[in-house]
Amino acid sequence: MTNQELYKEIEEKGLSLPSTMGVFPSTSDFIFNEQLIKNNLQKNNYFELNHFEIIDNNGTSDEVIKQEYKINVTYLNEDYTINLYVVDAKSNDYSEFGFGNLISENELDLAMQQNYYLEADMYFGNDALDSFHLQLKVLQSIVENPSIVVDFMPFRLLSGKWAKLTAKSEVPPAPSYLYTIHGVYDEIDGEKIYWLHTHGLHRCGSVELEMLNIKNGIEQLNSALDMIVNAFIKADYRSPENQEFNIGYDGLDITFCWKRWEDVVKNYQTNIPGGYNDRQPENENYEPSGVLLAVQEGITVSPEIYTSTIADNPIFFISDQETERMSAMAYQRFNDYKKVFKKYFNPEAEDENYWRFLVKLGFDVDHEMKKEHIWFDVYNITDNNEIVAVCLNRPYAVDGLNEGDEGIYPQEMITDWLIYTPTNTITSDNIYSIID
Repeated sequence: MTNQELYKEIEEKGLSLPSTMGVFPSTSDFIFNEQLIKNNLQKNNYFELNHFEIIDNNGTSDEVIKQEYKINVTYLNEDYTINLYVVDAKSNDYSEFGFGNLISENELDLAMQQNYYLEADMYFGNDALDSFHLQLKVLQSIVENPSIVVDFMPFRLLSGKWAKLTAKSEVPPAPSYLYTIHGVYDEIDGEKIYWLHTHGLHRCGSVELEMLNIKNGIEQLNSALDMIVNAFIKADYRSPENQEFNIGYDGLDITFCWKRWEDVVKNYQTNIPGGYNDRQPENENYEPSGVLLAVQEGITVSPEIYTSTIADNPIFFISDQETERMSAMAYQRFNDYKKVFKKYFNPEAEDENYWRFLVKLGFDVDHEMKKEHIWFDVYNITDNNEIVAVCLNRPYAVDGLNEGDEGIYPQEMITDWLIYTPTNTITSDNIYSIID
């Protein structure tokens, strides 16, 4: 199938690649077999097992795959067919894989001791995030205590402790787990030229996205790309090629569109990162991908035009669904946040030992924004989970609230939270790393 045909199939039918993930046990005596896999799938509380089939591969010469199964499950009223493989743990090289979250040395050591791992291969359903969550649940239902999880699509290693906590949760993980943004640069004629591009969106029924020939504002544009990719994961928010879409507002709309790399790359030097020299048919960069461009008065220009705008903290548009997911996760794990606060908060601590606790609170407003979400510094949490906090931002639409105001707020207003430790940033997603 040509790239032209692939673009058409992606747009009209949501053509996607299968998602491939693997899980490593955390005990050296873990043995994969038909009985264990089937029993663990049947007793899970996450999904309904409809069909279990062992695939006979005795006639093949494959020395890597030791066992193969095919299952069908129902999850959130949707059916999925999933292929499971027991794979030689030494068959892959993970040296180019990044860490998707905080992984302990112990988790890595335990993974290295395994002889086999379990791989799950499946096509995502109507909702990519729910499908990803299901894939984690299937793996964790079979390997109840993972050491690490490998996500082959964005080339990531994930903490087994995180995977277990996430699989058991009713709230899916952040959309950012579905992809990575790779940044590549080269120095040409004394000037650094950057290329930002994603991995992982093909399994969501979208083209991959990228920014080309970036010379300034790389941090700001990486943030903008994150916002766009998060939206493109959901089919309902995905913009067709050459169609304008807004990601935020700072008095004026922050507007982008995407064009096929084949239509854009010819406008740049052939030797830049992501240029024509990197787009040969034998290279993965030849596959369907959309180059993001800023749109000003109907004219496409470099995204660099928004560098100063993004640096000034504009309002970014986040879908109601993502806001609800973030709020549900923050609320679900608030008790963990409170435990850490009670243990580590010390307003008298010196800077190098100071733990800073923040919450984001949602305020009802009387226009299209519905809620305005504002960050606060937390100075106390009462026994009734009321939060004593100081407003950190200048509100746009909340009457009577100003930056620097102190107030007492109920837990129900929380839509997100953060902990800044002396060495790390802790969120509701990675708080597993500092709790027992």
